[in-house]
Amino acid sequence: MTTPEVAGRADEPADGALPDPVRVGRIEFVNCFPLYHHFERELAARGVAATIVEGYPSALNEMLVNGALDVALPSSIAYARDAGELALLPQVSISSLGAVDSVQLFTRVPLSEVRRIALTEKSATSICLLKVLCREWGLEPEFAPRRGSLAEVLADFDGLLLIGDEALYVLRAEVYPYHYDLGAEWQKVTGLPMVFAVCAVRREFTAARPAAAAAVGAALLASRDDCAAHPAETAAAAAQRYDFSQRYLMEYFDKLKFGFTPEYRAGLREFYRRAAAIGELDAVPVIDEAAADSPSADPSATSAAAAAPAATSAAAAGTV
Repeated sequence: MTTPEVAGRADEPADGALPDPVRVGRIEFVNCFPLYHHFERELAARGVAATIVEGYPSALNEMLVNGALDVALPSSIAYARDAGELALLPQVSISSLGAVDSVQLFTRVPLSEVRRIALTEKSATSICLLKVLCREWGLEPEFAPRRGSLAEVLADFDGLLLIGDEALYVLRAEVYPYHYDLGAEWQKVTGLPMVFAVCAVRREFTAARPAAAAAVGAALLASRDDCAAHPAETAAAAAQRYDFSQRYLMEYFDKLKFGFTPEYRAGLREFYRRAAAIGELDAVPVIDEAAADSPSADPSATSAAAAAPAATSAAAAGTV
């Protein structure tokens, strides 16, 4: 955890006291590296201090809903299930248009023969997406939480759903004879991008500190843009932290999308519609199209001051 000390923070109290640092969740997988590599620097430049809390997506989802975090990138399905407590920061997501590599269904038999699937405990969106896709594939497998080692799972289950770095490791090691990239499979079914995570803020936080909430979104995008401008340097820096080569990470980062354009919002709405159809959602949250990035706009140009009204109005109107 780090707490940069800077002067002139956004939403500074009238009595001159320094506001509490924003509690920001960071998914500890390599896929988030471009969003966070320069995040603290960019946030400090916007006058906001932060405490960074790392964890798996499922753990950060729970912390955000329980009020232990102010802002995070929750699984997109987790956001939908708690949209009453959360508002979207409209510029950021973790998405793919086709293959994503780090969300994989591994099987030891052909897909048509799969009867039992072990599920990672680290994800929410990927589990729901797999269930949506199983319906499209005409499969009704038994699902169970993953327990034990990879060898034990191989012995007891036909398939295993993995996400994040673990999925990349197993994919690279070619442990299973078959694998299905859920980002690619979703695109085959719908023709749309898949939004795995969104950037969400607690409604009470964005109501109290809209400029600070917006600064988080702007800082994430600024980090992304700096990393995109220097792909070799970014991959080299990530390789020092994670067990992947620079070349591998340059290819992997190129597959990930971190914006939230209307096209990606359309993919998210379709995912929610299909999730509701199989009973994974009680209600489909409305996604405010007016807050989306323009496809031709440079999202990194969004300033905290410009983004704050959008975040505040979305929270007040209950439209996200």
